[in-house]
Amino acid sequence: MTPRGRRSAPATELEELRARLEEAERSSEEKTRFIRHVSHEFRTPLSSIIGFGALLQREGEAMDPGVRAEYLEIVLRNARHLLHVVNDLLNISKVEAGKLEVTLAATRVPEVAAAVVTALGPQAEAHGVRLRLEDADAPLALADSGRLRQVLFNLMENAVKYSPPGAEVVVRACAAEGGVRVEVVDRGPGISRRDQARLFKEFSRVNPPGMRVVGAGLGLALSRMLAEAMGGRIGVDSTPGKGSTFWVALPAAVGPAAAGPAAPRRGAARRRTETVVIVDDDADLRAYASAVLRHAGYRAVVDDGTPGAGARLAGSAPAIVLLDMNLAGRSGTEALAELRAVPTLAAVPVLAFTAGAAADAAGEGFAGRVSKPVEPETLLAQVDAAIESLAVRVPKAEPADADDYLAPLRARFRAGLGARRLAMESAAAEGDTEALRREVHKLRGAAGGFGYEALADAAGEAEEAVRGGGGAAEVARLVAMLRAEAEEG
Repeated sequence: MTPRGRRSAPATELEELRARLEEAERSSEEKTRFIRHVSHEFRTPLSSIIGFGALLQREGEAMDPGVRAEYLEIVLRNARHLLHVVNDLLNISKVEAGKLEVTLAATRVPEVAAAVVTALGPQAEAHGVRLRLEDADAPLALADSGRLRQVLFNLMENAVKYSPPGAEVVVRACAAEGGVRVEVVDRGPGISRRDQARLFKEFSRVNPPGMRVVGAGLGLALSRMLAEAMGGRIGVDSTPGKGSTFWVALPAAVGPAAAGPAAPRRGAARRRTETVVIVDDDADLRAYASAVLRHAGYRAVVDDGTPGAGARLAGSAPAIVLLDMNLAGRSGTEALAELRAVPTLAAVPVLAFTAGAAADAAGEGFAGRVSKPVEPETLLAQVDAAIESLAVRVPKAEPADADDYLAPLRARFRAGLGARRLAMESAAAEGDTEALRREVHKLRGAAGGFGYEALADAAGEAEEAVRGGGGAAEVARLVAMLRAEAEEG
C-alpha cells in the first residue's frame, strides 16, 4: 500500500504527462492561431495586388490615365503594407529568438523624435493632422536610437491614423522616473480599459465604433518588445472620447557620455571638429560612414584596410578609429596589430565596425563595437559617446537629414548592385565559400546603412547559412533580390 499523504510514482508521472500534453495542445492552438492571422494578413493585400495587377495587365493600355494611376496606387499601397507586415514579423521572430541586436548608447531622444516627426509630416498632412514636438530638456537616455525610432514611428503613425482631421498630435520628451519619458498624445476616440489590456499583443487591433484602420496588429507588440529590449517600458493612458497618451519610459544614460553638454537649440548648433578614421574594405560603407560623419562636422579619413594601412594613416591624428572586423584577406584583429605598431596610432581607441553576430564582438584591444547596419544618428551617437568617454568634450551638431546628403551615395550603391551580384554568383559557381561569405557580409553592412533593410536581412540570413556550410537557397534569394533592386534602379 502507498503510505498516506504520499502519491505513487506512476501517479506523479501521469500528472506530468498530462501537464505536458496540455502545454503541447496550447502551443498547437497558438501556432494555428498565428498561421491563421498571418495568412489573413498576407492574403488581403495580395488579393488587391494580384487583382488590380491583372486588370492593369489586361486593360492598362486602353484604360483612362486617371483610373490607371489609381489602380497603380492601390497596388503600391498594398505592396508597401505587405512589406511592413513581413518586416514586423521578422523583427518579432528575432526578438523571440534572442537574435535581435540592440546597441545601447547615450541618445538624445528629442532628436530621434524630431526625425520621426519629419518623416511622418507628409502622412499627417494628408490626414489633416498637425504634429508638434515639445522638448522639455530631456536628459540623455540609454537606448538604441534606430530601435527607438521604430517604436516612436509606430506610436506616432497610430496617433495620426486615429486622429480626426484638424486635430493636433503632441510628442513630448521629458525627464521622469529617474530616466526619460516620451509621450505621444492624440485627441482620437480613446480606448476602453478592456481594450487597453490587449493592445500590445500580436495581431490585436482595436477599431473604435465607426472607424476601420488598416493594420496587422503587430506594430504595438513589436514596440513593446523593442522597448523592453532597451531596458524600458511602454504603456497607454486613455479615456474613451478623450484621446490617448502612449508613452515610453527609458533609463537615463550614466557615466561620461551622460555628463556631456546638452544639445544646443536649433539655430545655435556648433559643429564637431575631431578626426575619425574609417577602415573598411567596402567602398560603399566607407563613403556612407564618411558622409555621415563629415555632414556632422567631423573630419573623416578613409582606408581600405589592405596591408600598409598603418603607414598610410600614421599622420592622420584621429580621435578614434572605426575598424572593420572582416577585411579582404585578413581579420580586423590583424589590422589592429598593424595600427598599434605605429607610434602615432598606438594609443588611439579603436571601435570594431562589424556586421557580424554577437560572437564576433570586439575582443582585447578594442574600445567598443559599432554594429552594421547602422543608422546615421546611431553612428553619430556611438562616435560621440566614444570620444566623450575620453573627456574630449565635442559640441553637438543639429540632427542631420540623411536624405539630403546620402542620395548620391545611395545611387552609387544601387548602381554597384549588379557587380556585387556577379561576384556572389562567381564565388558560388567556383565553390569559394570564404569569398562568398565575404561578399555577403559586406553587402549586409552596406545595405543596412543605406536603408535597404530587407536586403540587409536577406544578406544576414545568407551569411549565417554560408557559415554553417550551406546557404544555396538563401544566396539564390539574395541574388534575386539584388537583380530586382538593380533593375528597379
